[in-house]
Amino acid sequence: MRFRCLALGLAVLALCCGCYSKSDFSPTEPLAASVITLSSPSGVTSLPADGFSRLRLEARLPGDPAFANRTVLFSTTSGTLSGGTAGTNCNGCVTVVADGSGIARIDLISAQQVGSATVTATPQGAPGILASLTVNFVAASPDETIRFVAAPDHAPADGATLSTFTVAISPSLPAGSRQVTFAATAGTIVPPNPVSVDAGGHASVDLQSPRTITSGRVTATVNGVTREVPIRFERALPKIITVNANPAVAPAAAGTTIQITATLIRDQGTVTDGTVVTFRAARADGTPVGGFTNITTTTNGVATATFLPRTTTPGTVIITVGAQDTVVTGTVQVDLTGS
Repeated sequence: MRFRCLALGLAVLALCCGCYSKSDFSPTEPLAASVITLSSPSGVTSLPADGFSRLRLEARLPGDPAFANRTVLFSTTSGTLSGGTAGTNCNGCVTVVADGSGIARIDLISAQQVGSATVTATPQGAPGILASLTVNFVAASPDETIRFVAAPDHAPADGATLSTFTVAISPSLPAGSRQVTFAATAGTIVPPNPVSVDAGGHASVDLQSPRTITSGRVTATVNGVTREVPIRFERALPKIITVNANPAVAPAAAGTTIQITATLIRDQGTVTDGTVVTFRAARADGTPVGGFTNITTTTNGVATATFLPRTTTPGTVIITVGAQDTVVTGTVQVDLTGS
């Protein structure tokens, strides 16, 4: 009986040895690395936690596996696998057929949370053998996703000036996430908004100035990442000042009053409301004469004052009008006549 059992055992052993082939990836292989390895060919094992960065991974099947045994099943504990064919009976896993060199390639797309992912690769024909690699998701710098490359820090508060803001975005952003939404706490964003990113990876928007002196912030958001820059809206000053006197000819008398109207003009928009305007009057030789009352600051670019000659001496008076923070002036001539 002892010899019969020994013979039967030897027969089973011979049958098993005759059927075994390394290409079958037998789970009894003592070293998994001789069956499958998983690595990052770039040597990089971390990604920014931005939800779109990618890392190429390679599973290698050493030896010369039969074609039927070249399918590799990939899975990950975090992030998303991109490439291959969706696996069955597993969540988020994919299968990839290795090429003639025994290499199966897959991309890992980062998660949006700081942490780590364990990626595993298993020969589909030998589910008991696997290779794994840990990839860390590290805090992403917002500037790696989106950054301002053109951002004026001041503009005139004239209600018309357009200031252009431009951002550059990461080339790794997927096509569905390549729109930038702009916002501003002062001024008006000129449509369209959101703005599609151009072929160079840039998006621009115009901000129309308000008519009041203030400060604000402009924000740009893409794929949930926001960057912001400050802007100041400063006093919009005149390029030209025109002056009108009504009447332009008046008697040189103690009770004479003349209405002076100054119009402050810009190339575009209007001078900021509330701009202080100065009025002065002098004879042709520069001697001051008279005074002004009821002086107003600008409203829609116009300021007024009442001129009181306070003289009985006839002659020509030059009225000069200026404005704060500028050397621009305008003049008008008033003729005072004898009684």
